[in-house]
Amino acid sequence: MARRAWGEGSVYFDNNKSLWTWSGTYEISGIKKRKTITAKKQIDLKNKVDRFKVQIGQGLFEQSNIKLQEWVDKWLEIFVKPNVKIKTYDNYKNRLKYVTNSFGLRPLKSITTIEVQAFFNDLLLNGGQKHQGLSAESVRCIRRYLKAVFDSAIKNGIIRNNPLEGTKPPRKTKSKIVVLDERQTLVFLQVAKKGQYIYQGIKNTKFLVCNAGTEYYIRCFYNLVNLALASGMRIGELRGLTWKYINFNKNSIRVEKQIIDTSERDCVFDDPKTENSQRIIYIDEAVIQELLKYKVFQKKYADMLGDQFENNYGLCFTNTFGKPFSVSNFRQRYFNKMLAEAGIDNGFTIHCMRHTHATLLLKNGVNAKVVSQRLGHSSVNITLNIYAHVLDDMEIEAPKTWAKILKGGK
Repeated sequence: MARRAWGEGSVYFDNNKSLWTWSGTYEISGIKKRKTITAKKQIDLKNKVDRFKVQIGQGLFEQSNIKLQEWVDKWLEIFVKPNVKIKTYDNYKNRLKYVTNSFGLRPLKSITTIEVQAFFNDLLLNGGQKHQGLSAESVRCIRRYLKAVFDSAIKNGIIRNNPLEGTKPPRKTKSKIVVLDERQTLVFLQVAKKGQYIYQGIKNTKFLVCNAGTEYYIRCFYNLVNLALASGMRIGELRGLTWKYINFNKNSIRVEKQIIDTSERDCVFDDPKTENSQRIIYIDEAVIQELLKYKVFQKKYADMLGDQFENNYGLCFTNTFGKPFSVSNFRQRYFNKMLAEAGIDNGFTIHCMRHTHATLLLKNGVNAKVVSQRLGHSSVNITLNIYAHVLDDMEIEAPKTWAKILKGGK
């Protein structure tokens, strides 16, 4: 059995297992430990050993009593942040806060299966800012992230067992998609365009005067919801949309960027959610013409404000000073008032405009593949899964459609 050294440790081919093997020692808190690493190919083995030595240098094995908060912070920084989008990293961080708030000061090895299961059960009942309980999907997501945290600790020799292995995830529940029908969509858009909703709840008559800023928001947010319903674009994509990506001659929009908010700072430009999310969407002529009129209005408004209007990126939808608008401000002060004025249930969220776009297209016979491309889904199967309720309705209507075909469309 031939041996040769790679720095500290030795490398050899194990004929019995048909694997390349590295065997060496490392030190944790003054205690020497032995480590064996194997791979089918010599180059893969070298890469594994190099990674292991980097981890040793980063101190990943230093503390056998490392606390959960310390390990989560290290795991996020080293294993997650370099490999995911900003929004995904932020999601990991926010979800795991639920865990670190409860177990953060505990050593990893002291956390038990029973404690973690009880924690998940409590999240379902009392989790969230209003203590009304988190959804089953949210708890499943937290469990998935936490399991990855402990799995990584095992791979790095910090603990031997994962307490998540004995826990049960909440049963999957399919959340009901809330959409508008054709009539509700028209009413909603009429309310948004008219703009009277903006004065809801205002009793002092001096605030009922429509100033330039108010007029700007009415026009801006009417065009935003009009385009959202006509395109199925995500709110982040709408925030990141610039005038240069609207082709007024071809009635199309190119989705290239999105604007997201993270826990560290607001309004970060990022690539869209998936590779397929960078796409071209063809838009109804009437919607394009409304956007063109709004573009002219925005230019006049910007000229009136002068240096106070700083739309350096050429964004289509901004606040009254040319900066990216706040989603929470839009939701509370404008979108929810539109819904109330239109008599629509407040279970309808901003994202539901996207669902409405897809549902109405599918119900009216647009091919699922086309809808999937418009939404920027990575696969048509995702579209079919999300909007299965529409297909169920179409299945019921199929016999009537067939009968109509045989009667010559009458």
